[in-house]
Amino acid sequence: MYLPRLRHQILFILPLTLFSASIIAQDDGAPDWTVTKDQWGQVMFCQRIYKLPEVKTRLYGFDIEQCDKTEQLLMDVVARFSKQDQLQMKAQAEQHAFKLSYNTTEPYQSVVGCREYCRQMAESKDAGNE
Repeated sequence: MYLPRLRHQILFILPLTLFSASIIAQDDGAPDWTVTKDQWGQVMFCQRIYKLPEVKTRLYGFDIEQCDKTEQLLMDVVARFSKQDQLQMKAQAEQHAFKLSYNTTEPYQSVVGCREYCRQMAESKDAGNE
């Protein structure tokens, strides 16, 4: 029983770690559709679980703030696309968020992964502003 949960947590945190650095590279040219869509979907997922009653008790004050910073960073990247592409990307990002929700057995187990993901993304935005 412990191994499947551990496996699930590892499978959730690993993509977060892999995608966290890619947003920095996007500033050098045209944004990558797939990476941006996946990141946006991840942020949507995190924002949704942060609103759940069983998760709210596990949050720190900065968790929501960092996730909001991350969303703003992604909105700046998404704004580079045409309006039609933005709508398509939003739909695909929502599908990605849904898949993450579907594959998450207990939302509160994702809090640590979301916290780390949003922290890294928010820090990359702060570093980019300096």
